[in-house]
Amino acid sequence: MSDRRNYERHLIRKFALLKLANGETFEGLTRDMSIGGAFIECESNIDLTKGMECSIRLILKEGEEEMITEISGTICYSDSRGLGCTFLRINSIYYQFINELIVE
Repeated sequence: MSDRRNYERHLIRKFALLKLANGETFEGLTRDMSIGGAFIECESNIDLTKGMECSIRLILKEGEEEMITEISGTICYSDSRGLGCTFLRINSIYYQFINELIVE
């Protein structure tokens, strides 16, 4: 079985608020993240279809240096543990955050 991912994933636990194109929102925690996407652990009874557009709001840092960002993406799969999301566009805040983790 070949790896479907284009980017190396990193085990990162961050709060995520997923908003679907139809306006529904769901809370979850990232299990892993990369430049190109993330797996988000969330409730298993969400009705999702591959290719659905969404936005993911991530709290990357808390406290005095709070860092929140929103990324556009699409659902690439879902199962009983959560969902995989491919990012369509990332912003400079997320790019800087993930790059700092890769370098460490």
